[in-house]
Amino acid sequence: MNTYIYSYRSDTSNEPIGRVKATSLSAARKKVAVIKQLDDNLIDDLFKIEKDKDHGRQNRKNSR
Repeated sequence: MNTYIYSYRSDTSNEPIGRVKATSLSAARKKVAVIKQLDDNLIDDLFKIEKDKDHGRQNRKNSR
């Protein structure tokens, strides 16, 4: 499973507002539609969904 992040399409900073785990981008769209209680057709108009490239990486500068 991959992690997908989603943000508002109108937000120019692309700040993620949520994450979902899904096997594909289309499955992630469906999960976001359920979370936001919206029709699947509206998701692409309102949200940008992309695979989280940094998921699992953590910056641990001072960990011992």
